[in-house]
Amino acid sequence: MSVAAAPLRTRTRARDRRGRLGRLLTAGALAFAAGALIATEATTRAAEALLAREFIGLVAPGRAVAAGPIVWFGIGTPEVTGLMITTMCSTTVLAAPLLLLAVAITGITRAPTGRVGLGLLVGLGLAITCNMIRFASAAWAYGAYGREGFDLVHRYIGSLFVIVGFVVAIVLLLRISLRERGPRPSAAPARVTRSTAAATAATPSTTVDPTAPRPDEESRP
Repeated sequence: MSVAAAPLRTRTRARDRRGRLGRLLTAGALAFAAGALIATEATTRAAEALLAREFIGLVAPGRAVAAGPIVWFGIGTPEVTGLMITTMCSTTVLAAPLLLLAVAITGITRAPTGRVGLGLLVGLGLAITCNMIRFASAAWAYGAYGREGFDLVHRYIGSLFVIVGFVVAIVLLLRISLRERGPRPSAAPARVTRSTAAATAATPSTTVDPTAPRPDEESRP
């Protein structure tokens, strides 16, 4: 028993070391992605404008085009308006904290990296979608109600909507990443069944013949 246990412990420790190394490398890659996202914020806003153009084009009058971090809508109508995506309105301020939270989960806990990645994708997708809806609703409000409608949606209603979506994204990232696995099926019942069957087979069976004479009957004269 002791000879077989030593190699097993060695393999377990080696597997744990590989798992820790993999988690640390994943955490480092996520931290690098967060830093790169912040460093290239201007390029990120330009790419974000291309995506926002598709959302704004669904609700704003006329056509919508993107030029740098600005989405121009109302093209083909008497009034053309530009919606500029600033740093504080960019999805970077939502995506970077989610990436850093994933770094903390990966580096501190023993959560599987695949599950952390899935939670991060879900959280990022939700945060980006909420911000795109905010941009589109602000453009729609400007076309329908003018500057007053734009300020109301952009500063208050849209901001509250994005904050709620961001909180939900954090909760989903944590729930998916740290969800406990279900209990493994135990093999104990099978062993009990086999032991019971073996005991049953080893125990001689006894049958009663109703026609056989009883001992007291055989002893009578």
